[in-house]
Amino acid sequence: MSERGVAIVSFLAPASEYAVISGNQMTLSSLLQAVLEQPDVVAAAIYDREGSLLAVSGRPRIVNRDEVTNTKSATKLFVSEDRAGFAAPVESAPMFVDDWLEPHLRGAPRAPVESIGWVYVELDTMTLSNNKRDIVLSTVIVLFIGLGLAGVLASRLAGAVNAPLAGLVGAVRRIAGGDLDVRVGEDASSDELRALQLGFNSMANSISQAQKTLQMRIDEATEQLAHQATHDPLTGLPNRRAFEQALEEAIAQSRRAGDRGTLCFIDLDRFKIVNDTCGHAAGDELLQQIARLIRQRVRAEDLICRIGGDEFALILHDCRPEDALRLAESLREAVATFRFTWEGRRFSVGASIGLVRIDGRTSSAADLLVAADLACYSAKKGGRNRVVEYQPDASGGRRKTDIILNNDPPLSGGIPYGRLSLHQQKIVTLGRADVPEWIEILLRTRGADDEIASPKELLASIEPSDKLLELDLWVAEQVCFALSRRAGSSMPTLRFSLNLSAASITQASRYWTRMESLLQTTGMPADRLVVEFRTSIAEQAPDECAQFVREARRVGASIALEKLDGASIGLLRSLRPDYVKISLKTLVESYGLEAGCNLAQALCGMADALDIPTVASEVEDELLRDALHNYGFQHAQGRLISPTEPLPD
Repeated sequence: MSERGVAIVSFLAPASEYAVISGNQMTLSSLLQAVLEQPDVVAAAIYDREGSLLAVSGRPRIVNRDEVTNTKSATKLFVSEDRAGFAAPVESAPMFVDDWLEPHLRGAPRAPVESIGWVYVELDTMTLSNNKRDIVLSTVIVLFIGLGLAGVLASRLAGAVNAPLAGLVGAVRRIAGGDLDVRVGEDASSDELRALQLGFNSMANSISQAQKTLQMRIDEATEQLAHQATHDPLTGLPNRRAFEQALEEAIAQSRRAGDRGTLCFIDLDRFKIVNDTCGHAAGDELLQQIARLIRQRVRAEDLICRIGGDEFALILHDCRPEDALRLAESLREAVATFRFTWEGRRFSVGASIGLVRIDGRTSSAADLLVAADLACYSAKKGGRNRVVEYQPDASGGRRKTDIILNNDPPLSGGIPYGRLSLHQQKIVTLGRADVPEWIEILLRTRGADDEIASPKELLASIEPSDKLLELDLWVAEQVCFALSRRAGSSMPTLRFSLNLSAASITQASRYWTRMESLLQTTGMPADRLVVEFRTSIAEQAPDECAQFVREARRVGASIALEKLDGASIGLLRSLRPDYVKISLKTLVESYGLEAGCNLAQALCGMADALDIPTVASEVEDELLRDALHNYGFQHAQGRLISPTEPLPD
């Protein structure tokens, strides 16, 4: 009992180190629950360095906390009629590397071991006592039976009986001394003694097997606890503790042997949309699928860890810079093309990846993590779904200004309308000139030097989502008043398109209530309005999009679906948009020139079969421009069709 209790607290103490340091209640509870699953363990507790109770399971009977906190090693505190208490300190010692390349460091004094807490376990001695009593009783019964038989047969077979009985007595004594592998010969001259020998061996086998089964369960629990201490329970990947240890080892290896590696900090884009839309169960499933996706695309010698909610870290060992960039880019592309489906909804996510080199110049793991985090932040602020490599300055210091593209906080307090401007681009009908003018309204931002830029970064920084609805309505208000002030008879026939965010789609009632009032105020006909949204929004919120389309039909506006590709062709039948926009540029970049053009022609054919006009967007190649009509497009827009220009008024 004493040895087993000491063994349990000796194992529990190092396994509790991380939990005591972090104070994580979930980890503490998991450790104590694993200990309580052991036979005869009835209570367990963990104390911090001040002796305060961190976690407890069961009902321990210890009355003096100082008895626990005064222990310097795994020891037995007390034994009563039905309980036995054991305690051990939780120690934290710094990592010591005995560098064989620097012999003068050998034998250097090590930092003292520090107790950061204590573990306490109580065992139920009644069960063990009863088992011992039963074993002893059985042994005594067997012994007395043997002695009785020996007495009966002593007069007849004294010489033949003495040796087997002596063997049995010796075997019983050895079992009582703890030798569970003892066996006796089954060669007695009489049937009675042979039966006694067989019975003894059977009993010894049962005791030995029970002891091995108990030890196997202890070993399995030990292995499970050790795995849980260094692995993420959701994805099965190594956790932050294992990552930090591996990073320290990689830095030390780069200094000793000159190995060059790379640290990749991976932060998922648009993960919060899945959590907010479908709940944490969907978010957990997405994280598991992304973890498997990344693990399948890295080398066997590399280490992928989950270090936070939607954050992963990848350590590439002995990897050339160009190979690291290529691998990171392949991971980014794999995550970007991945589609997550949950209860009929499809979501697309991305990955912003920050890279930093691990070489002999690396000062510490903390600096390395800061550099990787800055590079990842730069990828986020630069538009997300991209790879950014950290570049130190010539002196080896950090270049924050070269990495952080925009350090402005999220626009949770308001939208900087003073930096916004509206532009227009014509959508031309192919093969006809006698059709009403059609323009698309484009939102742009102005920098400090009046440079016009895409609003992608601005839109990514706007929080909460209600602000995006407010921005969509602001654009609509500016456009309607500007167009209503235009003079001439062409005004009523002008068709204009507005791009909408997901916030407007998911809040259809609010959007269309405001839009109806705005159209009536400005006198703009509703049938001249075309609202556009991307297929990714329709895949992520199909029910909300269907409701939005119904509201648009009621008002009299038209619907245009942007970025149609082969994966979203089913939306043509479910939403029945009035127009679909197909980006030849995107299809060619994704599938190559020939395959992209063939796919565009096939999409035009499918839309034509449903009597839905198609618009070729982002036309920037002269060869593709000349072939648009042959592919089946009815309309086109892009830099080569009509340049973007400021919206008048």
